[in-house]
Amino acid sequence: MNNIRYFTSLFCAIALLTGATSVAKEHAKIELTAKGKKLEANYTATLNSLSEEIKRELPAVDEAKLAAWKEALKAEEGPAKEAAVKAKVVAKMQAAAGKLRRLEENLKYAPTTISKANARLQRAKAMPDSDPDRAQALKSAESYLASRQKEYDALPGNIEKAKVVVREAKAGLPSAIKEAEAAKQVHKKAMAATWKAMDALGMSGVLGSDALDGKLSKYMVIKEATPCGLAEFAQQSSENVKLIQQLLANRDLMIQMLVADGSNSGKYGQAMKVYTDIQKASPRAKDGIFQKLALAVSLAHAVPITQRNAQNVKDVPELVDPVKRYLSYEKWYLDRELDQGFKDLSVWNLAMTVDGSDPDEIYAWGRKMLLNLRPDCIPNDGDTSVYVDAVDKEITYSSAGVKDDLPEVNFMQNILANGGICGRRAFFGRFILRAFGVPTTARKQPGHATLAHWHPDGWKTRLGGNWGRGARGYYSSMNRARSNQYGADVNFLASSQAREDATAFMRVKRAQWMGALVGEASKPGLITFSGKTRGPAKKKGTEIEKLLFWNELALYEQRRIIAGLDSERGKSSSTASVAAKEPAATGEVSVDDQSVITIPSAACSSPTESTKTLYHGGLVDHIVFVKNKSGDTLLHLSRYSAETDSFEYTFDAPKAGKYKLTANVVTPKPRQRLLASANGGGDVEIALPYTIGMWDKTAPVEIELKAGKNVLKFHGPARVTIKDFKLTLK
Repeated sequence: MNNIRYFTSLFCAIALLTGATSVAKEHAKIELTAKGKKLEANYTATLNSLSEEIKRELPAVDEAKLAAWKEALKAEEGPAKEAAVKAKVVAKMQAAAGKLRRLEENLKYAPTTISKANARLQRAKAMPDSDPDRAQALKSAESYLASRQKEYDALPGNIEKAKVVVREAKAGLPSAIKEAEAAKQVHKKAMAATWKAMDALGMSGVLGSDALDGKLSKYMVIKEATPCGLAEFAQQSSENVKLIQQLLANRDLMIQMLVADGSNSGKYGQAMKVYTDIQKASPRAKDGIFQKLALAVSLAHAVPITQRNAQNVKDVPELVDPVKRYLSYEKWYLDRELDQGFKDLSVWNLAMTVDGSDPDEIYAWGRKMLLNLRPDCIPNDGDTSVYVDAVDKEITYSSAGVKDDLPEVNFMQNILANGGICGRRAFFGRFILRAFGVPTTARKQPGHATLAHWHPDGWKTRLGGNWGRGARGYYSSMNRARSNQYGADVNFLASSQAREDATAFMRVKRAQWMGALVGEASKPGLITFSGKTRGPAKKKGTEIEKLLFWNELALYEQRRIIAGLDSERGKSSSTASVAAKEPAATGEVSVDDQSVITIPSAACSSPTESTKTLYHGGLVDHIVFVKNKSGDTLLHLSRYSAETDSFEYTFDAPKAGKYKLTANVVTPKPRQRLLASANGGGDVEIALPYTIGMWDKTAPVEIELKAGKNVLKFHGPARVTIKDFKLTLK
């Protein structure tokens, strides 16, 4: 019994040291019943027995061969660095032409930018001296004009410099490519020597075989859950005891869980219960993508997730219902509402799709809202980064509007309406990705919140710097306590890349499990191509290196997978993608037999193309023509729209007289208006309803037309997507 207590304390201490602090503290407070103590003893005995059995089957490490492997790694460092430097030179040269094109496009729109900035300044100057907002408006307009003028003035010089760089790149690129290829081949030769020395260690057999998987997976599940944690869950009911028995008897299920980074906070019993409840609720949850989805939900929701409800909404669940979460995604998938890549996601990826805290109904709203408001932010070609474009296009980078959040409206709907700085924008980006079934996770940089997301070409970063930017950057996933195991975001990226070869990746996992078995500290998941590791600082001497043997081996196995995948990608031919042509004004005004005039929003006589201006070195949309999924072209006024952004329609009216004007609109923000005028007359205000991203009609306003040709003009500013206008003779 003393041994049992010792090992129980030891495993809880290990949980504390490996980052599961909250879990260990929770276990320390647990009062086990007599039944629970007996179960705990059984789980501990099983753990000890498995440990001894597996250790007997592990091959011994040959110190001489280990030293030879280390020497090979050291010899590889120089060629690796040289190859990286040469490749960077080529990449910079290849990017020169693209930079020049962007500068030239900026110059194209710069005059319009200055014109709009001047108009804004004139409006501020025209404000009455008695207006309390005049001084601030004037200061803001002057500052805006000065900034845009500075950008405009710098463009010609920057373009000339860019042309010189392009000419030099064009001349030097062939030799740079040749040098880079030569350096790459030298590195490949050195890398081959590393792999040869690594294979000579004699570990390939045990890492490539599944013979120990049953014992290793069972050992790891008990170790991560801890005997006290399993006992606490099992003692609650005989059904819970059976769930643990079923889990520990199911080799394949345990491996699936562990490869997906395990259960949230080590709660394997709770995950098994959620998994079983889902399979009872849906017959589909036992095979294929639905089985993986069910398991992902169970791992992510093993610790209940607090549901983020609207502040003033009553009688709603406090926690996300995991079974409902599964059933929602199952239905959305069957209804073809999710991203096309969803069907091929792994359990590991799916767990970062289903772990959001917003209600399922709000995810459904998010999809429908984007279809209505910004259909151009829904990709047709699998490019999942397009979903995140909605953040830059629709979420204002300012905290000034946060005070206007409505308590009866959901958090994400408030962000859409009122914007926010980096945190709220990143929240919304992850939300909209999850709404379409795209895996995503939080990614912090120093003083800044960004995100990372799954992409068919590999995980991408958005709303901040690229991978590795910021020494304090790290990967973390909301509501998954174990996710910080990766440390720096590049470690997470490396793991995501190696997982593309699921069979080879098992070698990585087996090595990590063996490391845990012999008491090694776990290491983050990246080895640089210079042959160095990123992770906990090593003490000097061979003893600590020997203790980290299996985890080092795991990371080098992972590196070998990534190198092989990179090599295969290099063989495949690729062609530069051609940017899709933006929609332009289209459609015709029609008149029915009741003299009702219907004007499609995209049937503009002016403008006939989307309008843009220069802003902080990039281009932003003002009036945008977008195609919806039915193929119709709609007009959208963006968050950058101003009073000077006007659009007009030229058409024939069958009769002169007063008409009721209505519009079919989608708005993301309350208290907005459009101003309309006919044939140069005075403005008529059209109040825009707050539709929260759904379609609705404006209240009718009166406007007078003449028989024959008319010009109907509108301007904002407003954030609105318009389907059509209707004019009905009174």
